[in-house]
Amino acid sequence: MRRRIFLVFIVMICIACAAAQTRRRSRPSTRSTQVQTSRGTAFKYSSFLHSSEKHKTLKCDDCHKIPTEWNARRPFPDVADFPDHDACVRCHRQQFFSGQAFAGTGPAICTVCHLRAAPKEAGRFAFGSPNNAQQPTKSKSAWQFTIEFPHDKHQNVIARNRGSSARVSVFLPVSFTPQQQERKPDYNNCSICHSTDRTAFSASPAGWADLFVPTVGTFKTMPHAHDACFNCHWKNEEPASRDCRGCHKPAAPFNAASLPKRISAKFNHEGGKGEHVMECTTCHINITRASSVRGLTPDVPIAACASCHKENKKTTYPKMTTIEEEFEQYKKMAMCTYCHTSDIGKKKPPPSHDAAAQ
Repeated sequence: MRRRIFLVFIVMICIACAAAQTRRRSRPSTRSTQVQTSRGTAFKYSSFLHSSEKHKTLKCDDCHKIPTEWNARRPFPDVADFPDHDACVRCHRQQFFSGQAFAGTGPAICTVCHLRAAPKEAGRFAFGSPNNAQQPTKSKSAWQFTIEFPHDKHQNVIARNRGSSARVSVFLPVSFTPQQQERKPDYNNCSICHSTDRTAFSASPAGWADLFVPTVGTFKTMPHAHDACFNCHWKNEEPASRDCRGCHKPAAPFNAASLPKRISAKFNHEGGKGEHVMECTTCHINITRASSVRGLTPDVPIAACASCHKENKKTTYPKMTTIEEEFEQYKKMAMCTYCHTSDIGKKKPPPSHDAAAQ
């Protein structure tokens, strides 16, 4: 009897030891799972999403203050930098200050704006147009907004304003000095935002043939900052400055607006001894109906060129190259070189060019 009780006691001890060993073995896997979960949660906050359920309930100026509180070196009040820390901490205190946040290199949420999650990291990503040229920008895949610019609406507003201003008499000082040169007309339309690009190109841009280098005045500039818009949209015209959603549209994934490919590479806006300085929409016809800059195609039809560059206009512009002369050159050399570089000029002129010459 005693022997049987002793054996039962030994068996119970063995079972207890086996259970203890099993518990010891299971603890590391539990901790590993917890660490992985914590790291996964921290990683989730390393990228900021405007499209999250909570963020979608906020107004833009709940976080982005106008004017920005940080020194942005702008000549006008503007949202020119990331929100201050208070905008993030009031909702995400746990992600900043919990023990989990400081596991590893530091709070992952800091890398939304800062290059590294380090206590003394001062370097930040560029916000919009960088205030410092040395600031790196995030990859386009991390961008969350696109800008929609409706040319058609702006064209209508400009035309309406020009019509009202035309009825106002303006007195200008005049001089009858023969040496005084006549000022080029400055049309109050597209030139409000697009001015002549005075950049000097030192090398041929990628993709252009024949080592062609455009001269100063070839292109027009495009707006890159709020100052071009805030001349009208600061307080008076809708969308006003605080209505960020009026221009910045959420986009996931980000889809960059590509500029139309320029196939008439040798055209110069300041060319023709100043004769190309005219109403922009004389040539850019379709732009007046474009509701977005996205998906634009080269919208200047050959008829716009032929309206001036035709043989019957030689009496007005004797040294002008005409479309008929280009056709004669193509018959001899199988190449059009006045308007196009060789990659385009060696192709057969499309039917629209033949029709414009008639």
